[in-house]
Amino acid sequence: MSANLVTEEISNFLGRKEAEVICIRGKWGVGKTYAWTSHLESAHKKQAIALKRYSYVSLFGVNSLEELKFSIFENVITLSEGLRKADINSLDSFISSLVPWRKLTRILQNIPVVQNFAGADITTLISFMTIHDQIICIDDLERRGQKLDINDVLGMISYLREQRNCKIVLILNDEQLETESKLTFEKHLEKVIDISLTYEPTSVESVKIAISDSNEFSRHISERCIALNITNIRVLRRITHFGDAIMPLLFNYEKEVKMAALSSLVLFSWSRDQPDEAPPLEFLRSKTIDRYTFSKKEERQPKEIAWNTLLTSYGYSWTDDFDLALIKGVCDGYFDRELIQTAAQSANKRMLAAKADGSFESAWSLYHNSFDANQDAVLDGIFASFMKNAEYVSPTNLNGTISLFKDLGRLNQVSEMISHYISVYRDSRGFFDLAKNPFGEHIDVPEVRAAFAAQAARAVEKPDFSTVLLSIDRGWTDDQIQLLSTSPVEAYRNAFKTHSGKELHLMLSNTFQFDRIGGATEQMRKICDLGRSALKLIGEESPVNARRVKQYGVEISAKSFLGSSG
Repeated sequence: MSANLVTEEISNFLGRKEAEVICIRGKWGVGKTYAWTSHLESAHKKQAIALKRYSYVSLFGVNSLEELKFSIFENVITLSEGLRKADINSLDSFISSLVPWRKLTRILQNIPVVQNFAGADITTLISFMTIHDQIICIDDLERRGQKLDINDVLGMISYLREQRNCKIVLILNDEQLETESKLTFEKHLEKVIDISLTYEPTSVESVKIAISDSNEFSRHISERCIALNITNIRVLRRITHFGDAIMPLLFNYEKEVKMAALSSLVLFSWSRDQPDEAPPLEFLRSKTIDRYTFSKKEERQPKEIAWNTLLTSYGYSWTDDFDLALIKGVCDGYFDRELIQTAAQSANKRMLAAKADGSFESAWSLYHNSFDANQDAVLDGIFASFMKNAEYVSPTNLNGTISLFKDLGRLNQVSEMISHYISVYRDSRGFFDLAKNPFGEHIDVPEVRAAFAAQAARAVEKPDFSTVLLSIDRGWTDDQIQLLSTSPVEAYRNAFKTHSGKELHLMLSNTFQFDRIGGATEQMRKICDLGRSALKLIGEESPVNARRVKQYGVEISAKSFLGSSG
C-alpha cells in the first residue's frame, strides 16, 4: 500500500471515536513509526483527533504483561492540554476523583482475583484502570522480550478495544516474527484487528522523508537512491551521513569525481546495510574492470547475472582503487583521509585526461556495452588507449586488462603492456610493493604480480656506505653491522679519502669504536680490521700520509717510499 493510502486510512482512524484496532505492517526501516507519528502530529495541529488522550509504547525488551500495562499508563499524554504527560500525581488525582486512593487500595487487596494475581503490583493494576477512551500505539511487536507471549499482547489489545473503548495502533515487521509467533498472529488477525495496512512507500516517498537538503550533491544522492529503489529511511539517512563526510575530502577535485564518489557510496551503503536486497560487498570488491565475477557454483549464477544487470543499469561498470577506498570507509564507519585523497587524486587525473583526449575507461565501453562480433576492434582500442593513458591506469585495472588479453590470446601485447606500465611508474618509490598497497590483494594475475615483485626488488636501494659509517656513533642495527663488516677495504679507503674535517674524524671514530667496547662481536672486530687495512693503503701513498695514519696505530715501513721524491 502506498504512503498516500496509508495516510488516508490513518487520518480516518484518528477522526473516528469508535473503538477499533489498526495494524501497520512493513519492512525494517521503511518509516512505519515515522508515518504514524507524523500524521498524528499533523492531525493534532488541525484538531482532527476524536479522542483526547494518547499513549505510545515500544515492546522492545518488554518481558511481561504487567510491564506493558504500566508503560501504557506511564506514557499517556493529554492531547487537549498541550501534550501533558501522565505521572503518579495525575494517577492519584484521577483515582481520588472516584474514591479515596487508600480506600481503593484496601478494597482491591480484598478482591480474590487481585489476591490471586501472582506478582501483580497494586500500582500497575490501579494505573491500568485509568486507561480508557484513548488512543494507544503499541510498536515493535516483533522485538518484544522473550517472556512476553504474543497471545497475551493480542488478548490485552482486544480487552482495551472491547472493554475500555480504546483505539489501538499495532506497528510491526511481521516478517521478523519467529515462526510460531507468526502463526499465532495470523490466526488471531481477523478477530483482533479491524484494519490491516502494509506500509510499502515508494523510493521517491522515502527519499523525500530522509533527504531534506536541496543542494546539487543531495539531489544527486536522491536520484541515485531512487535508481536503486531504496526505501529504507535508516539506510537513506546513513547514505547522506557518508555523503556529508566524504565531500570535504574531495574539495579540490573535479565535480565528476565528487559525483562518482557519491554514486558509489549510495551503492556501497545499500550493499552493507541491506545485503539481502543488494549485491554483496564481496561481489562488488571483486568486480574488476575485466570480469563479471560469476561464481563457480552453477546454482548461484542467475543471482549474479541479476546483480550485474542491476549494476549496468545503475551505471556501475567496475570497481577501481577509489571504489575500494570508499568501500573500506563504509565498512569502517569513517574515511581514511590519506587513503581517500590518494585514490581520489588518481581518479581526478583520469578525469582530466578523459576530458582532454578520451579515457582508458571509455575504451572499455566498447567491450561492456554490446554483443557485437568486434573482438579485434575492442582489443585494439583498449590496447591503444592503455599505451596512451597508462599513467592514469590503476594497478587493479592493469590486472583486469591483462586478464582479458590473456583470455583472448593477445599474449605478445600482454608483455608489451606490462613492460610499458613498469616503465611509466619506474620512478615511483614503493609503487610496486603490493604488500604495502591497500588493494594489493586484488592483483591476482601471475604475470602482473611477478613484474611488480621484480620491480619492487630492484627499487630497494642499498644504503650508502659512507652514510651508514657516519650514522653509527650513537647505536647501530644488525643490518648496518652486516653491511660494514662485509664491505671491501676499498670502500673504507674511498670513504676516508672523500671526507675531511669533522666528518672524517667521525668516520674514523665510528670505525674503531669497537676496539673500545667490551663484548665486541667478530663482525665488529672485522670492521676495525678493515678500517686499519684501508689506512695502511692510504699511508703507503706518501710519507705525509704515513705520518697521519700512525696516530691510529698503523705503522708504515720506510722502504715503502724508496725512490719516492717526497
